[in-house]
Amino acid sequence: MGYSADLEKILDETTSTWATVQKKKMFGGVVYMTHGNICVGIWQDQLIIRAGEAVNTMMANDDRFRPFDVTGRVMKGWAILSPEGWRDATVRRGAIKIVSDFCRTLPKKE
Repeated sequence: MGYSADLEKILDETTSTWATVQKKKMFGGVVYMTHGNICVGIWQDQLIIRAGEAVNTMMANDDRFRPFDVTGRVMKGWAILSPEGWRDATVRRGAIKIVSDFCRTLPKKE
């Protein structure tokens, strides 16, 4: 299974204003990185988000979020947003704002 071209278009537009954004194929999909850190991505038709402890609140408040565990191991600080969630512009924008704020706190990788 490929990944969602619709979500890729949305993320291309959303991340175009981010400083030093890089797009890279990974996880059988695509990820968007700033300063060498993955911030958001696509796995199949799911939106991958990296937001640290904030993902726990997201998952507790909205069942469209779930733990990021595509490798069989849950990754702390990461979540996946279902298509029903990312197609809701308010939910998607809110999640990506939290992601963007979180990724700014990460140390730069060389």
